[in-house]
Amino acid sequence: MTRGAWWLWLGLVFLVASVGGAALGLSWLAQNVTPLGWTGVILIADGLLARRGASWLVRYPRELLWAAVISVPSWLLFEFYNRPRFWRENGPELWWHYHGLPPWPERGIGYLWAFATITPAVLLIAQLIQGHLAKLPRGKGGKVPEEVAVVLLLVGFPLAVLPLLWPSPYFAADVWLAWPLLLEGVNYLRGKPCLLRDFEQGDRSRFVALLAAGAVCGFIWEALNWVASARWVYTVPFAGQVKLFEMPVLGYFGFLPFAVAVFNLWVLLRSLIPWPPLAWQPQPGERPPAG
Repeated sequence: MTRGAWWLWLGLVFLVASVGGAALGLSWLAQNVTPLGWTGVILIADGLLARRGASWLVRYPRELLWAAVISVPSWLLFEFYNRPRFWRENGPELWWHYHGLPPWPERGIGYLWAFATITPAVLLIAQLIQGHLAKLPRGKGGKVPEEVAVVLLLVGFPLAVLPLLWPSPYFAADVWLAWPLLLEGVNYLRGKPCLLRDFEQGDRSRFVALLAAGAVCGFIWEALNWVASARWVYTVPFAGQVKLFEMPVLGYFGFLPFAVAVFNLWVLLRSLIPWPPLAWQPQPGERPPAG
């Protein structure tokens, strides 16, 4: 397949309709800009991958479904950090606060839909970017000592636990750094795909692609949120008034490690599902292994 698939155009319709509807004040579209817009982004990214014969919708539909399923608990992990005392009726919400949400159960449907788009979007956009990194210089590679993974665990674990024991708005960076470090160590020691194994092969492309995907996705998330009526706003103690859309500018750096965490969470949680994965990271022209 050499052209973008037809669902690429459907994705453009979703994206334009959600943003345009919000601009025109159409209440349902304005309320659902995030899930509608991100559904559109996923369809666009997959349609562009179809040009390389690497469409997940065509070749890996089950993996795309699992990515959407895994995406929900993956994001709920970070929601838990934002509101660690969730059993209290009114908070505290530490960093982001939702406004303009519809009543239940419509709110729950919106949450589920929006959360389910996160992992597929990051993975598809990262793969799309990775396809343009063929000329990226390769490293020498070589075996990574297991002690490196252990150090990642020893650094990541306290960073992950501290914000739960002592909830504070000052620990935002801890959360975004903790999980990529912790899960990278876990996946390496479990023998699963991870960036350390890429580095052993001298391959930096997935790492660079994930960082770039985090930056791209972060910009799109905040742009769509800016026009939505059901939206989130931020309160952070570090240069919180210097913003691009609703996000304080410094906060955009958090999207880079977040994309790595999304990948590592996908690998970890997908490995717990009894059906073997068809592909951890499908590549253009590559046949998935049997099973």
